[in-house]
Amino acid sequence: MKILKSGLIFLLINSVLFMSSCSNINGTALSITVKHQLAAYPDQRLVDIYKAFFQGFFGPAHFITDPNKVAGYIEAEAAEADSFEAYDFYPLPPDGKFVRVNLRLIKENKISLNDFADAFTKSAEPVSKFDIARWKTQWPLILAEIEKQKDNIPHFHQDKAFIDSLLAKDEYVVHHSAEFIEKYHPHYRVIAASRINCIGR
Repeated sequence: MKILKSGLIFLLINSVLFMSSCSNINGTALSITVKHQLAAYPDQRLVDIYKAFFQGFFGPAHFITDPNKVAGYIEAEAAEADSFEAYDFYPLPPDGKFVRVNLRLIKENKISLNDFADAFTKSAEPVSKFDIARWKTQWPLILAEIEKQKDNIPHFHQDKAFIDSLLAKDEYVVHHSAEFIEKYHPHYRVIAASRINCIGR
């Protein structure tokens, strides 16, 4: 099956960047990753940066409540949306294992809805207590690098306290901020990079 050529090139370039620099989430590798995230969305809040990292860490398991309704939800959201981000595929930190795939590709009939829904569902992996415990050790490192690079993120302390309260309860899922939604119009699903080539026209 084919995927969009421009999207594939974008995916490969960014995956190489993440995977070559971020196999261990510390030091120079982390600095490069955070710099990329801040540049990609200049007006985002801390919860939005956090969301990109936890999506890249956990994948889409938290998205899927009823596998039988996945295709319908995707189709409805794509049909109702009238603004989309510019990317086709957006590799997520820290290593590009998971990718945001723009629902615009569904609306424009450039990829198969059924293949997309199948790849999305099969990308979901169970989240264990061990995974959450490991994430709780990684986020402070990420946060410290964010603070080092940018100290004027709107509502920073409010969002930091909110994230801390979630992690204290062994929860990790946040939604995009209202500001992010209004500015960037995110309509996507998170899919494992290894399953991108299963999405056909």
